[in-house]
Amino acid sequence: MACQTGIRANAALRNALNLGKQAKLRLIKIVVNNEEMTPNYEFAGTANWRDDWKACLPECVDAYEPCFILFRLNTITEWVLITFVDDRAPVREKMLLAATCATFKSEFGQCYIEHEKHVTDRKDLTLDSFESWLKAKTELGPMSEVERELHNAQQERAAIAHAGPQHMKGVAFPVDRNAEEALRKLAQQQLSFVQLSVRLLVDTLNEAIKLESTLDSLEPTALASKVPRDKPRYTFYNFDHTWEGVPQKCTLFIYSLPSSGSSIKERMLYSSCKGPFLSAAQNQYGVVITNKMEVDARDDLSEKALLEVIHPLPVEAPKQFSRPAPPRAGPRRITKV
Repeated sequence: MACQTGIRANAALRNALNLGKQAKLRLIKIVVNNEEMTPNYEFAGTANWRDDWKACLPECVDAYEPCFILFRLNTITEWVLITFVDDRAPVREKMLLAATCATFKSEFGQCYIEHEKHVTDRKDLTLDSFESWLKAKTELGPMSEVERELHNAQQERAAIAHAGPQHMKGVAFPVDRNAEEALRKLAQQQLSFVQLSVRLLVDTLNEAIKLESTLDSLEPTALASKVPRDKPRYTFYNFDHTWEGVPQKCTLFIYSLPSSGSSIKERMLYSSCKGPFLSAAQNQYGVVITNKMEVDARDDLSEKALLEVIHPLPVEAPKQFSRPAPPRAGPRRITKV
C-alpha cells in the first residue's frame, strides 16, 4: 500500500490487518510515523462491542495526531472506518493522512468496511454520538447498489476534503518493471500497443500500474477489439498512417472508462492517478503522446475515429450578421390627416 508520498504499511500494520480480518482484534488505530503507516494502538476486545468501544474511545485518540481507526462491530466483516483529523492537528499531518486514505481503504475496505465516518472532535467519538450517527445513517432507507456506491463515494470525497487541501492533484502509484519496460519500448517504436491497469498487490498491500498486454504490431481496424469495454484501462497505441500523402507517426493515449461494469470506486481510482501516471510516462519513460482520447463502451474506436481525433476538420468561422442598409434619403413625406 503506497501513495504519492511514498508512505507504505509497515510489517506491524500488515500483521494487525491480518489479525483484524480473522476477528482477533476489535480495534486498530493507525497513524503515519517516520513515513510509514503503523498501528499505534490495538485492542483485542470482548464479546460486547459496546463495552469495547467505551473502553477505548475516545481515550485512545490525540487531538494533535490524525489517525485511522478500524473498529469491528457484530460480525467478522462489519467494520467501521473512522478518519480522525482534529482542526488543531499540524497541516503536514493532515496532508499525510489524506494522501494515504484512498490507498489504505482499497486494501482493507473493499470487503470489510461497512460504515465510514469522518470526525474532527474527540467528543464525536463517544458511544452515544456514534450510535446516533449510525441510527441516522440506517434510516436513509434501502439503497440500490448504484445509490450505495454514490453515497460511499460522496463520503470518501468529504473525508479527503476535510483531511487535506483542495489542490492535491491525484495519486502517483508505482509502475511495475514490466510496464516500465513496455513503455520504453513503445517510446522507441519497438511496440505498437501497450495496455495497463491499476491493480492491488495483496502480498505487499501496494497499488501499482500493471502491464496487461503488448503487441508488436496492430492494425487500426483491430484496435477496438483489444480495448475492454467493461473495465477501465490505460492504452497506448502507435498509429502509423498517411495523411494527405505524407506518412505520419502518432502515439495515442486512450483512457477507456466504462459507465457500467465497473464500480464507482474503481473509476475514481483510475481518474485520480491518471495525471501523475501520464507525467511519468512522458518524463521518465520517454513516451511522446500526440493525442489523448477518453472513451466509453459506446464510443467509436475505428480508424476513421482515430483520424478525426488526430486531424480534426477545420471549424468554419461564424458568418457575421449583415446589417441592413439604412433607408434611402429623400424628400420628407407629409401625411395628411
